[in-house]
Amino acid sequence: MAAKYYRDERAAARHPALISRSSQGVEEGYRLVGPGGPLTPIISHVQWLDNHPDGPDTHVMISFEDGTNVEFPFDVQLSAIWYDEQRAVNETDLLEAAPGVWGAPAEPWR
Repeated sequence: MAAKYYRDERAAARHPALISRSSQGVEEGYRLVGPGGPLTPIISHVQWLDNHPDGPDTHVMISFEDGTNVEFPFDVQLSAIWYDEQRAVNETDLLEAAPGVWGAPAEPWR
């Protein structure tokens, strides 16, 4: 069973369904537009990697409900959509929102 995620629906209605976020600013309950346009599984956890070899505030681990993890440097521009978004987003918009840079698959942060 999937986790339950909540957002302020009134505030969300003031923004487009597909939103742009930096890698360190994505939130649980959203799905990312992946390379080539497909949506990722739902984001279940976002962890800043304070002990990263490049130093604190440089990388973030995004964990998905399917158990996969992707490590991103800070400031990678990503597009996200709420997991239960009711407004339609067409395939062309998803393709245009596909990231130019994607993170690296990673083991869970410990």
